[in-house]
Amino acid sequence: MLPCDEKRDISGRSQKVVIHKHVKEDEMKIGILISTGDPEIIWNAFRFANLCMNTNVNDEVSIFMHAKAVEYESCDSENFNIKELAKTFVLSDGKLLACGKCLGFRGLAENEVCGKGSQKDLYEMVMTSDKLICF
Repeated sequence: MLPCDEKRDISGRSQKVVIHKHVKEDEMKIGILISTGDPEIIWNAFRFANLCMNTNVNDEVSIFMHAKAVEYESCDSENFNIKELAKTFVLSDGKLLACGKCLGFRGLAENEVCGKGSQKDLYEMVMTSDKLICF
């Protein structure tokens, strides 16, 4: 419950005023949603996720991929080292999930880097993230 002060308005009626105090936390939860199959955008999303993991080791970073983004491995190229960035992210304790239905539609499966997720996992990431970034 937030602290509050009691003040009186012009008519003398009591009003409660909520005092908002910003408390800096040592840990932030960052959720990243990737929906595109564009290699450059996927590459930038993983670069950003790795930056988040390396900037504050206390941050918790999760990535959920759906739609064409679940094909991220096929987007890997000389210019866009997506598989390497995904592996680095997971080895840094990042959480990487791909929509299970989207994987299934494409004949793909989870692997050692990317787990199979559900709409419930996406909902949990959205509801528990302090910041949500969509690519």
